[in-house]
Amino acid sequence: MIKPRFSKISAAVAGLVAAIFVGVVNVSADSKTEYNVPISTIHPTQAAVGKAQIASKISTYVENGALTKDYYNDFNDDNGYTNGLYSLDGVSQTDKTLYKTNSIQSAIPDAQLTSDSAAKVPVIKGPGGVLYATDGHHGSTTYEFIKQQYNLGFDTINVEVIDDYSSLSMADFYKTLIAKNQVLPLAFNVKTGEYQSFSLDRLPTHMYANEFVNDPFRSLAYFWRKSAIDKDNVTANFAEFYLGIFLTSTGEFKGLSFESQNDYFTAFNKGNAILQKLINGDTTYTALFNKVLTIPYGVTPSMLGIQSTFDDTKIAAQRQKLTDALTFLSSTPTLATSNTTLFDLNTEQLTKQIATFKALTASDYTNDSYQKVSELIASANELVSNNGSQTDLDSLTSQIEQALGNLVKVPTTETLDTTQFEKQVSRFNNLTATKYNATDYQNIKDTIAEIQDLIKNNGTQNELNTKVESLQSKIDALTPVSSDNTSTTTSSKTDLQNHNHKQHLELPKTMVNQPNIINRVMLGLVLFAGIGLTYKRFKLFS
Repeated sequence: MIKPRFSKISAAVAGLVAAIFVGVVNVSADSKTEYNVPISTIHPTQAAVGKAQIASKISTYVENGALTKDYYNDFNDDNGYTNGLYSLDGVSQTDKTLYKTNSIQSAIPDAQLTSDSAAKVPVIKGPGGVLYATDGHHGSTTYEFIKQQYNLGFDTINVEVIDDYSSLSMADFYKTLIAKNQVLPLAFNVKTGEYQSFSLDRLPTHMYANEFVNDPFRSLAYFWRKSAIDKDNVTANFAEFYLGIFLTSTGEFKGLSFESQNDYFTAFNKGNAILQKLINGDTTYTALFNKVLTIPYGVTPSMLGIQSTFDDTKIAAQRQKLTDALTFLSSTPTLATSNTTLFDLNTEQLTKQIATFKALTASDYTNDSYQKVSELIASANELVSNNGSQTDLDSLTSQIEQALGNLVKVPTTETLDTTQFEKQVSRFNNLTATKYNATDYQNIKDTIAEIQDLIKNNGTQNELNTKVESLQSKIDALTPVSSDNTSTTTSSKTDLQNHNHKQHLELPKTMVNQPNIINRVMLGLVLFAGIGLTYKRFKLFS
């Protein structure tokens, strides 16, 4: 049965990949080899390694305080000098003796890769020219550990530059890695038994064993080789991790903490049984593989190197290798130590919601609504304790916030003391609105309305007291607006009115206060008119 929680994580990661693929800057560089690169300067693109696999390798690389031919074979292979083949001055050479006894690159400084070979550590140039390995994590970590732990071997390696993203910002760099499947944004969380997403800024910065999370399924994939997996046919990046995603999604590994060898052996046997059924065409496992890997990631069984036939004759030898590896791992604490902070969760928002809840009084709310918040908080705290996913925590935090908003108050019969409220309302009612800033005045009216609603809806005395204190502060802060502008305006209006009134009542200036000569002219005109009238009358009667 598929774990619903894992399905959500898978869908989220697949959705992220699909969302950011569009618009990703296409950057590429010609492939080239860089020689003798310090392993300590190479950054990983995965957060986990299989510590048991590394333990198995170290146990065969170091014997009696010296390096074995197995070490040199693998080290020279990882440098690109497969089977002792190298190029000197453009001419291919082969040295089987050096291949098994020394580093070809160290013994022959001018040794180059041949035209048909490549280093086994592909890298990408990231921002600032930092190199990020897309493969070879286990080998590089093993060589670095041997150098630091035993002061043996070599801590530089040849790398093949496959892409150059050095011009990108870190944000765009991470997006590009995800879009091109050159980083694994998932890792196994042993506490939850699931593969979970994590922020890429938490990737290890060195090929140091203690910076990686331990993934037991990554180790077990190494021990399922030959019975179920052919490593030479693996074509998918991070193939072993995808295999772990498929196996954990079956739900058949729940309860295994991998703190004991027995848990490893139990998982080893279960894995072989499941892979055998998958190889034989079991419909349940075939459908599950398709659902959790092929559909979201485009990964097929053949890309993971899963064989066409299961070979159970190889199981016994691989089980013995696992036994030896676990014995070595348990006796080497410096190798067993793992990163414990990868899945640390951001609890800032959860902490705020919990603080809000703790400030409440339980008796003020109905039991059902209050208990709902309490249960959600308990679930969130449990998830944090178990290093659950950030996605699940964010979802729970959102539910808590919503439940706080949905709290139902218990109806109260408490008789509220409104004396102080009424006193402040009386103060306010004695004020003249026009004397104060309109916005401040309206704000006080709104506050009074809020308090009236609180009283109407049976609020508590504490709530009422708090709001009345706020009301009093607002009234105390009221200050009359300046009276200068008001008096000036009033005076201007009065003058204008008086001026208009005079215009209506006064005669035109041409009609008053004119020189006395006007009166004389008028008198002359009257006399002249009188003489003319007398003359006419005389003529009429003469």
